[in-house]
Amino acid sequence: MQPDTTDRQLLELLDKYLKGDCTEQERQLLESWYEAYESRLADDGPAELPALYDHMVVRLQAEEEWAVPVKKMRSWWKVAAALLVLIAGTLLVWVLSSSRMEEVRTLAGHHRQVTLPDGTLVWLNVSSSLKYSTGMKNGKRDVYLEGEGYFDVAASDRYPFIIHTKDITVKVLGTRFNLKAYTGESLETSLLQGKVAVSLNHRPEKSLQLSPQYKLTLTRKEAAEQASGEDWGEFIAEVLPIQREGETEILWQKDKMEFHDKPFSELARIMERWYGKTIIIKDTSLNSNRFNGTFRREDINRALKALQITADFNYKIKGDTVIIYK
Repeated sequence: MQPDTTDRQLLELLDKYLKGDCTEQERQLLESWYEAYESRLADDGPAELPALYDHMVVRLQAEEEWAVPVKKMRSWWKVAAALLVLIAGTLLVWVLSSSRMEEVRTLAGHHRQVTLPDGTLVWLNVSSSLKYSTGMKNGKRDVYLEGEGYFDVAASDRYPFIIHTKDITVKVLGTRFNLKAYTGESLETSLLQGKVAVSLNHRPEKSLQLSPQYKLTLTRKEAAEQASGEDWGEFIAEVLPIQREGETEILWQKDKMEFHDKPFSELARIMERWYGKTIIIKDTSLNSNRFNGTFRREDINRALKALQITADFNYKIKGDTVIIYK
């Protein structure tokens, strides 16, 4: 914390932290204070109660939190007041230590399995991130996803499991489902077992509850040439049955990439994440090509040669960049 941060400001900052209203800078300041507090306890041991009380009085007077000098209290009042300060400090440390956020990331071309504190299993697809609280086993089960993940949620009748993405929120009690939420792309929630409720963040009245073996696709209107369904503001919402009991939606866990009727531009984005390359399509007329297929862990050369069987294009690879041209 900054040297001139008052106890009152510290408590106001803590209140924002608990409500989730902290900016990233404020969160870092508060957690830096906590680490310094822990370090002082480890190095110096707990302060004597009367000394701690006197120290707080001096600080508050110096900061003009109290306008008049404080009269000496009887010793037992000093101990009681200092004890309150100590309890408040301990509570603050406990709250921060039980609410720390962890983040798990996957790089392009890599998957990862994570077990959350409440027992929920998560498989992250390529180029994805998941944030969660280390204290979530105490009741609040909120996580934050960017990218794609498959969730096997630990059942709880009391505490719902809530996944936040940039555009939607998914609420569950115990279920297995796949959620795809890459920034700037269409969103897809595929339910294999249980029940989930999906709602738009900015228009919560746009919501629905999915049944098992169905998926909700939210296609952005600028890319919704062939999409049909309900108007959800900037999205077109469509509920469709899952084929082959969800096998297609979770093939990525088996290192397989399956695609159906994808234009070249969309397939290129998928391949960028899968292979860790930047793909540039020089001629926009190539986007009229649409592709179907399944790739395993072929290298990108073999994958592109397979695509050339059905589309007339050339390519060259320069380091981590792939250039597609006629």
